[in-house]
Amino acid sequence: MTSVGQDTSRAAGSVKRTMSDLMAFNDDMLVGLTPEQREAVMSPAPRLLVRASAGSGKTHVLTLRIQRRIARGELQPDQVLAMTFTRKAGDELRRRLARAGIRDLRAGTFHRAALTLVNQYREDHQLKPLVIEANRRKLVASLATQMRESGDLRLEDWQLPRLDQEIGWALSQGFNGALYAKSARKLKRDAPLPPAQFADVLDRYVGLCHSRGVLDFDLLLSEAIALLRDDPAVLASFRHRSKALFVDEAQDMNPLQFMMLRHMAGDDPDLFCVGDPNQSIYGFNGANPQLMLDIVRTWPDTLVLDLTRNHRSTANIIAVANTLLERGAQGITPAKDEGDVPMVRSYNTDEEEADHVATWLGAKHQPGAPWKSMAVLARTNAQLELVAGYLDAHDIPNERRGPEHSPASDLLTSPETWLRRNDEEQRDAVALSTIHRAKGLEFQSVAVIGWAEGQLPNYNATSSAEIAEEQRLAYVALSRAEDSLLITWSRGRNDPRYPDRAPSRFLAPIEKVIADIERRNAPLTGEARKARLAAIRHELEQAQRELTLPSNGKSDVT
Repeated sequence: MTSVGQDTSRAAGSVKRTMSDLMAFNDDMLVGLTPEQREAVMSPAPRLLVRASAGSGKTHVLTLRIQRRIARGELQPDQVLAMTFTRKAGDELRRRLARAGIRDLRAGTFHRAALTLVNQYREDHQLKPLVIEANRRKLVASLATQMRESGDLRLEDWQLPRLDQEIGWALSQGFNGALYAKSARKLKRDAPLPPAQFADVLDRYVGLCHSRGVLDFDLLLSEAIALLRDDPAVLASFRHRSKALFVDEAQDMNPLQFMMLRHMAGDDPDLFCVGDPNQSIYGFNGANPQLMLDIVRTWPDTLVLDLTRNHRSTANIIAVANTLLERGAQGITPAKDEGDVPMVRSYNTDEEEADHVATWLGAKHQPGAPWKSMAVLARTNAQLELVAGYLDAHDIPNERRGPEHSPASDLLTSPETWLRRNDEEQRDAVALSTIHRAKGLEFQSVAVIGWAEGQLPNYNATSSAEIAEEQRLAYVALSRAEDSLLITWSRGRNDPRYPDRAPSRFLAPIEKVIADIERRNAPLTGEARKARLAAIRHELEQAQRELTLPSNGKSDVT
């Protein structure tokens, strides 16, 4: 098995490149970049915020900027800390830099950075390592049992999922019980318990974790923040080692993560952040795209750049995706031609929907279009079960995209397991993924299923903020497609839970854009065709006259 960073691209008998050759940076690497991309790579500004729309090459820009600064001697690789939101994103950044000969660079999730800091502190002070519990529900269930047995509060099993979710939200905001009670009333949170009662549950949950020497993912971030804030030696050591901070997918930061970044960075940081507020889809994790504005508020001299040119999707796919941008949001400019016209299809049952998606994928499977260039995206994992069955029935290989695409995913497995999974992911198979796990990925052909009310937007989304996030989620789904896009929904006639579904509210503007594209592309007939031909003849005659009659009225033929 090839290790990450190992150069396997050099052909036998070719001249071996030295490490300095690999790490060199020259102007040839800037060829093909837009002016905005070039500035993001080359700017000497110590603080940059790059607002990069879908398909605008943000990972390429991030990689080149790190490469340039290391090659020019401004940074050593081990002085760079790049924080991402998924293990997959960290792997990809390391892989690209390894091809340029850059190793020893730290790239991983916020949680991985926090764990490294906490573990180092505990090792230095001969303290027992903390246990990280990835499944908060287990801890919540233990707390519920304790409170039932003590007679303090009877929490039923059906309440635990909502308690788990609300505890996660509260911790992601950096709240203790008192702050939660104050904010929950102000925000009118739809909480599973009254604010004062839930505040007590929250404090007891934190106490339970500390008494057991256990941290969930949010408490891990809080532990790291406390060390950076309260121990000058920890802060000095961190900043000595981490000269430059790079943040990918900055729109997915929650207040706790931003608090950690602020303590890491200090007042005069070397900081590069890239993100797209139109792709902020982790509200359930406390994320808030407005925190991108807080970067500028915290460090007012931050240079802000916009990357809006999409190099991934055809113009027609971009036209459809742009209908989902919030009012006032900056649209995407296509770099590719129009391409295939996206399709919207409706069905009476979920089975018909899944069967047609399988048929559509089968037709797309041609030379130059392997199965792994295709994906089926859905709002929930449950929707993908039926599709997988129909793909199997059509003998179409398929695989689920796993937890490596989830937040804090680089704490779930060892680096050796990451490498093994990377090898497995080279299998030629259609990707089945929730939209959340597909963010950052791209495929030639994409089918997005379940565009019905209650599914997308999900029936749990009721507030205006939640509906807005569902709309951004739909935007993320469509912008994964490079060349071909199929959007489907089912009326659910045979679903006893949600029969007679209505089409998603997001579909109407999409169908209008598609109708406009088809109208524009339709061949002209009758009088319209005659008028167009007459106009073309007139234009040709006018052009001919301009060629044969110079502006001075004399012939230029000698």
